[in-house]
Amino acid sequence: MSADEIGFRPDGMRLPMRDLTATATLTTWGVVVALAIAWFFFSYAYFEDDGFIHLEFARSVANGQGFAFLGHVTNGDTAPFWVLILAAFHVVTADWILAGKAACIAGLAFTLAGAWRLTSDLPRETAAHRWLPAAVILLTATNPFVVHWMFSGMEAVTALGLTLWAIWAVFVVEPTRPRLLFASILLAIGPLLRPELMLFDALVAPALLRGWNTHLRARPVKHRFATLSAVVLFLALPLAIWCAYALNAFGSVVPNTNMAKRGSGAIPELAMRLASVYLSGFPITLLLLPIGLWQAFARRRTPLSVWLLLVWPLACVAFYLLNHTLVQTRYCVLSMPSLTIAVFWLLGDLARPRAVIAAAGVSLAAAVAVNALAGIPQVANKKLLRHTLSSISAYIRAQVPANAPVAVFAIGQVGFETQHPLIDTGGITQPSVFPYLRDPAAVLQWAQSSGAQYIIGDDLPHPGATIVFRSELPYVGWSFQRSLYQTTGNYNVYKLHSR
Repeated sequence: MSADEIGFRPDGMRLPMRDLTATATLTTWGVVVALAIAWFFFSYAYFEDDGFIHLEFARSVANGQGFAFLGHVTNGDTAPFWVLILAAFHVVTADWILAGKAACIAGLAFTLAGAWRLTSDLPRETAAHRWLPAAVILLTATNPFVVHWMFSGMEAVTALGLTLWAIWAVFVVEPTRPRLLFASILLAIGPLLRPELMLFDALVAPALLRGWNTHLRARPVKHRFATLSAVVLFLALPLAIWCAYALNAFGSVVPNTNMAKRGSGAIPELAMRLASVYLSGFPITLLLLPIGLWQAFARRRTPLSVWLLLVWPLACVAFYLLNHTLVQTRYCVLSMPSLTIAVFWLLGDLARPRAVIAAAGVSLAAAVAVNALAGIPQVANKKLLRHTLSSISAYIRAQVPANAPVAVFAIGQVGFETQHPLIDTGGITQPSVFPYLRDPAAVLQWAQSSGAQYIIGDDLPHPGATIVFRSELPYVGWSFQRSLYQTTGNYNVYKLHSR
C-alpha cells in the first residue's frame, strides 16, 4: 500500500484509503448541510425578481386561470414545470415565498444527492477516484453561482440535479426497469423545466433507448419494438402537450424570454461576455479542462458517462452562442458542475490522490474568494433591493389609481405584490416592445401608446414627467470591485403626462 493509499488516525495508526475517504465524505456532508442552513437564513429575504414572475404564474395556475401574469395569458415563462412545482408546494403552505423557498430546498437536496450518487458509482479505477464524491459535493455546494441561485426561487439548481440523476440512471448503473423508467420520466419533464434540456434529451435519449433495448433483449422483437415506441411517445408527450397548449393559448411555442435574453452583438463579442461569466464561476475547472480533454482522448476507453459530462456543457455553450444568448450566471449552473465532475474524474485517472485533493483545494479557495468578493455582497444588496421594491409596491397600492397602468422593466416583484396593471418594458409578457428595446425614447413612446400613465426607472423619462415617489437601488450586478456594492442609484416612480 503506497503513501497515497493510506491515512493516519490520531494515535498514529494507519487507516486504509477507503475508510479515510468514507470519513471525508461524511464530514463533507456535515459541512455542506451546515453551510446550506446558514446560507438559507442569511439569504431568506432575497427572492429573485424572475422568481416572483414564476410565483405569479403559479398563483394564476393555482387559481385556475391558466399560465397568466396579472390575468394576461402570455408565454412569459420558460419553466412551466417549475411553475407546477411551486403551485404544488403552495398546497401545503399559504405563504407563496415559503412555498418557493421549500421548492428550492427540495431541489438542492435532490441535486446534491444526485452529485453524490453519480460520483460514487462512476468507475473507481485509481485511489484518487475515491476522493471524487467528497470533492464534488463540496465544490458543487460552495460554487458561487450555485450558492447564489440555490434559494432564489428559481429552477436552475433543480434542473442541474435532473441532469445528474439522468446521467447516473442511463450511463453509470445497470439498466434495470426502475432505473430506466426513472430516467425516462426525467427526460420527459426536462424540457419543461429548462428549455436547454431539449438539447440534453437529444444527447441522452439514444443511450436510454439502447438501455431499454438491452433490458428487453430476451423479449420477442415485436414486444421490444412496441415498448421502444411507447418510450419514445412517453418522452415526447409532455413537451408535445405543452406546445399544443402554448400554440392555442399564446399563439407561439417559443417563449417571449428567448427574444428578451438575446444580444445584438456579433458572436465573438458575445463569446467574450460568455467567457467572462463562465470564468467567474468555474475558473479552476476551465483551467484544468485541456488536461482533462487530453486525458479523455489519450486513455484507451473513457466511460460514456464521463464523455457526456464533458460534451453536455460544451453543447450548451455552442447553443448559447448560436442563439446569441446573453448568458447569465444561472445558465452556467445548469451544466458546468457536470464539467467539474468530468475534469476531476479524468484528473484522478491521471494523477495521485494528493494532486486531486490539491486541485480541489485550489478550486474551493477560488470559490470562497468569489463568494466573498461578489456573491455575498450581491445577495446582501438584493435583500435591500427587495425591501426597496416592496416600498414601491406599497406606494402603488395606496396612491396609484387601479386603472392607471405602470410601465416597468423588472415586473416580477412589483406585479406579484401589487396585482396592478403593468406595461412590461422588458418584453417578458409583452413582446411587442422588442423592436424598440435599443432605444429608450422609443420604449417610452411604446409604453405610453400601450396605456402607461406611470413609469418606474432611474432617469427622468421626459421633461413633462413628475416624480411622485423617490427611492434608491443598491448595486446588484456581478462584480469583483466590492466598493460598487456600496453605491446606489435613483429608482423613482414618475407620473407621465401627454406630450
